[in-house]
Amino acid sequence: MKKALLLTIFIMFSAKSYALNVIYLSQTINVTPYWHKVYSITEMAAKSLGINLTITEGLGHRIYQMDLIIDLSKMEKKPDLIIFHAYPLTSLRTFTVLEDAKIPFVTISDFENNTTLPIDRQVDKPQVKFKFWLAEHAIDDNHGAYLLAKNLIRQAEEKLIDQNNLVNKPKLKMLALSGDFIHESVERSKGVLKSAKQNDNVILVQDINANWAFENAKNKFKALYYRHEGIDVVWASSDLMALGVLKGATELGLTPNKDIFIGGFDWDKEAIKNIEQQKLSASAGGQFYNIAWLLVRVYDHFNNQSSFSKSAAKVATDYTIIDQNNLAKYEKLIDVDKLAEIDFSCFSKAYTKESSYDFSLDKLLKQVEQPNQKKCI
Repeated sequence: MKKALLLTIFIMFSAKSYALNVIYLSQTINVTPYWHKVYSITEMAAKSLGINLTITEGLGHRIYQMDLIIDLSKMEKKPDLIIFHAYPLTSLRTFTVLEDAKIPFVTISDFENNTTLPIDRQVDKPQVKFKFWLAEHAIDDNHGAYLLAKNLIRQAEEKLIDQNNLVNKPKLKMLALSGDFIHESVERSKGVLKSAKQNDNVILVQDINANWAFENAKNKFKALYYRHEGIDVVWASSDLMALGVLKGATELGLTPNKDIFIGGFDWDKEAIKNIEQQKLSASAGGQFYNIAWLLVRVYDHFNNQSSFSKSAAKVATDYTIIDQNNLAKYEKLIDVDKLAEIDFSCFSKAYTKESSYDFSLDKLLKQVEQPNQKKCI
């Protein structure tokens, strides 16, 4: 297997204190628009925190990534920290390699409730079996899916009540289009199911796998629309699938945001455009800021301001739902190529001396809009 590092981006800046050397192994196979956003924001965070950052493509494969980690563990000058997306099947071996090499690491994972592996292959919790495993960092897909479904249901209820002069909430048929069977997709399916169960007027007619594909989503939606004799809400596990459903809905003669309400994930550029045009209803996103927020916590950990403690070694950030009501407010944070330079040290406890973190979009928006980037708000 080829072991050459396909993409390495070095960011060297004079640090405000000790310059950390951090390596981030991404899941990238191709630098899609989503990964372009991740890289741009992560580089910006490293710059303002004075971190020497190396971003390396992991090609989305556990074996390739494991080979890279073995190579990194043998380096004469070892990094201060490695961040990587952990795969359950190879986690025990990769964790052992890094532990033996005494290299601290943080995983993008959620192993807390993982009981699918045999006991002898489980990794326990951070800082227990593996002392150099400082923490695991995750985006809360379950809650993000719940929030997206809740938003779509609310929009459908409000519009249908207004359009039909209803007194009670209308009965709604909701369809869920999942991506595949990876952990992220499974957690999202759990979230949409939870939302449906909390609403007596909502029936989740089906949760079907559409393989993250536009055409697949379009064709399955059209077939299921006829099978279930109408669908009011479509929750999709990606904006690309949501756009496929939108195409299928218009081919059926349905009017978006009147006859049907559709939403997905990722803040995709085309999806945001369709929300602005009042075709798609909502998109869950903001996760491309996730690694940047992690770098803030890493900086504080190594500067003794807010360490990854054993009692709270799991760190989670959440999605933000964008719809017609708040798009104008948050649109400055969507297109990273148009973002002004953000000083991520303004979110660090080492600089702010705050007792808790505020990684909200509102706080980020204030930082983006301030005229003087040297001053933290």
